[in-house]
Amino acid sequence: CRTKAMSGGYVVLPEGGEGAPDLVIVATGSEVGPSVDAAKALGSEHSIRTRVVSMPCQEVFLAQDAEYRASVLPGNVPTLSVEASSEYGWHRFSHGQIGMTRYGMSGPASELFEKYGFGKGNIASKGRELVEFYKNVPVPDLNARPTFVNFSGEGH
Repeated sequence: CRTKAMSGGYVVLPEGGEGAPDLVIVATGSEVGPSVDAAKALGSEHSIRTRVVSMPCQEVFLAQDAEYRASVLPGNVPTLSVEASSEYGWHRFSHGQIGMTRYGMSGPASELFEKYGFGKGNIASKGRELVEFYKNVPVPDLNARPTFVNFSGEGH
């Protein structure tokens, strides 16, 4: 797992079966466990083949070659990010986000995780909604966009 983490992002739970997954859930840290549980529930209860990706470091993942990045996050498959700290920045990797959108609260972590939508049930529900949404609309390819280097001059 440590070796895989050094790539910035890696598949924790493959979707199984043939062809591309129906859904990708990308998460980090303590959100990975509930995401795996949600993916298993989506598969057994709704036949939604779901891949779960752990992304401990976006910048390191982006430094990998395009072929590796696409093997982990295809880009043209409905993708849901799950990050407790914020939705900010996850639009580069996902079509829908579950993240903090307001100031936090105090209380037991497990209760707050549920309240803010980071539990298995909400992740599965939002994943299913995302798959349903893209049955009627083409899935935008998150990998089909230019990358610009804005820094110029010496020192980089």
